[in-house]
Amino acid sequence: MDETLLPIYKRLIMAMPLEIIGLGKDSVEFVWDESEKQTFSAWQLRVACNCAHCVSEITGERTLDPNSIAKAITVTNMELVGNYGVSIHFSDSHTTGIYRFAALKDMTPYG
Repeated sequence: MDETLLPIYKRLIMAMPLEIIGLGKDSVEFVWDESEKQTFSAWQLRVACNCAHCVSEITGERTLDPNSIAKAITVTNMELVGNYGVSIHFSDSHTTGIYRFAALKDMTPYG
C-alpha cells in the first residue's frame, strides 16, 4: 500500500465508535477511544441531516430550515447502519437520516 494513503485508510477503518450514548437524551456522545469523545446536541445532529427530505437530491442544496427544528429535540432511537454509520430518530418524528461515522469525526460540536 502507498504509504501516503495509510493515514487516510486508518481514519476510515477506525471510524467506528466504541460506544454511542444518547437514547432519550438531548445530546449524543460518540466515544471513539479512551481519549477521544465527541458530544453533539440532538438539535445539531438533526440540522446536519443529509437525507432527501433535508437536502435536495438534484441540487445538493439544504432545504431544511434550522429555525423549524425545536431546540428541545431529543433522540428517540438509534440503530447502527452497517459498520459505517448510525440512523438516529428524533422526537420531531424525523427518522430517515444516516450519519456516517467518518463525517461525524470531522464535525465540530457546537458549544
